[in-house]
Amino acid sequence: MKKIVTVFFAAFLVFSGCAGKSGVNKKLNGTFRGSAQGMRAPIVVDVTLEKGEIKAVTVVQNEDSPVISDAAVNSIPQRICAQQNIEVDTVSGATITSFAIKAAVANALTEAGAVLDPYKKGSDAVKKEEKKTAEDFDVVIVGGGLAGVSAAIEFARNSNLSVVVLEKEAYTGGSARVCGGGMWVVNSEMNKKVKLDSTKEELIAFYEKRSKGAPLNKKLIANIYDKSAYIFDYFLKGGLPVSEERWYLAHPDSKLPVLESRYEGRYAWKLGESQMFDAVGKIAEGLGVKIRLNSKVTELVTENGAVTGVKVEDETSKYTLNAKKVILATGGFSRNPELVKKYAPDYTKAIPFTCAGSTGDGFMLTENLGVQIVGNGMMGIRGTTASYGYYGRIGNLVFSAKAVVNKEGKDFGLKKAFYADGLKLILDQTDSMGISIYDETNAKLADRLEEAVAAGVAKKFDTLEALASSYGIDEAEFKRTAEANDIKNGPFYGIVTNPVLIGSIPGIKVDENCRVLDVQNQAIKNLFACGELIFGNVFSGAYVSSGSGVGISAYTGAIAADAVIDELK
Repeated sequence: MKKIVTVFFAAFLVFSGCAGKSGVNKKLNGTFRGSAQGMRAPIVVDVTLEKGEIKAVTVVQNEDSPVISDAAVNSIPQRICAQQNIEVDTVSGATITSFAIKAAVANALTEAGAVLDPYKKGSDAVKKEEKKTAEDFDVVIVGGGLAGVSAAIEFARNSNLSVVVLEKEAYTGGSARVCGGGMWVVNSEMNKKVKLDSTKEELIAFYEKRSKGAPLNKKLIANIYDKSAYIFDYFLKGGLPVSEERWYLAHPDSKLPVLESRYEGRYAWKLGESQMFDAVGKIAEGLGVKIRLNSKVTELVTENGAVTGVKVEDETSKYTLNAKKVILATGGFSRNPELVKKYAPDYTKAIPFTCAGSTGDGFMLTENLGVQIVGNGMMGIRGTTASYGYYGRIGNLVFSAKAVVNKEGKDFGLKKAFYADGLKLILDQTDSMGISIYDETNAKLADRLEEAVAAGVAKKFDTLEALASSYGIDEAEFKRTAEANDIKNGPFYGIVTNPVLIGSIPGIKVDENCRVLDVQNQAIKNLFACGELIFGNVFSGAYVSSGSGVGISAYTGAIAADAVIDELK
């Protein structure tokens, strides 16, 4: 997950010796500071000018997500300096950080007394060259999140096939970088160590129960069960940051232990730290997995109903890759409002807190192939805002409230519900929100609550009456709820608790080997899918349990790869 602490870069990312003239600003010399709001806090930069020329852009403070924000920090300052241009394009997948850095540089220039127009040169995008010659691969994997990288690892371990992973963002990991970071495992040595395991029949029954009778692909669930230990154990040997000392139950009705990644001795998800995917990424790197970043697949190439390749656009070119097999690992659609409205209309008021790439590419790439969409509902949790979500020093506060009430002042059961069921609970309340309440008994959280106040996420009150009035809560009913929860003495704090999306469930229908099926339930030749894109095959209605998103993604990636290997023997 991601660090939610201020990051001071030792090397300051100084890029010097840049060309460009500033004309009217030629008398400006020195280093000037500017800041602008990032994803979670202001991003601060120092801009060094010599005779009006931007000689260095130094990011001195950044609290946005590591890896994700790094993609912007490592690119925007360099390009601003090289081009003397504060209007360079944003970095894919790190848009907010990109805008913040550019705005902070502009503010620093203003502080220096500069005229900004000479530094405004517009987009630095280049005209993309159309490559005439296609490249040939045995396998193209579309998407560099956990499912896609897991598939690539499986190919590297068990075949000599030529494989390339295409990731449209400037970094790998996808939603695995903004999730809980836990993975359930069955039938492994780890299960013996933690003294908890599930049979295949128990796993299927649990998924059916949580899905409330929705039709599921039981053969695929069985395949996932069979693949679990094989993949988990390999990742563990490769450095997965988990141990038998750090696990919890996936769901009260399950027998699934979730192995939780940690960062500096604490649960990574509480901090927003993507240690689990970082470990998997290092395994892939060690195996020589080929990954192309900033490479968006715009079309599947087909011939006589069979998929034969993909069309790609990167930062400078457009080209075609021929492939014997294509695996879609493009993730979900939680950041595509049109697809949410189409496939999960009851969830349009929820706030997406997923990776920027969760725009439903796999759905759009296959819409003309006659695929089926299975499953319903969305994956979600209680949270704060689009910036702070549900983890970090501020976002994680929603799990420590003394009580959570609705506008009617009633406790609507959120604290007692399984966290994933909280999404629908909150959506069903007036204005699709709850209000988390804190009092003097939350004294250990005082510093964090004050941070939340400063960030505009929380409010502080001397009386419960003032709190109720501020949020429009029925005062009489709220008083009864406060008494029932022993909320007596201030200071009191309130945090609007929103329904937050952590993924989507509806997915492309596949068979037990992750082959994509058409409306006649026939496999579309050469096309496979895995990860969040196929979640609706294995659970429905609500997020089934902790560890399922990461686990199913990793395990189905390997299942798809193994099926391809078998077909290409």
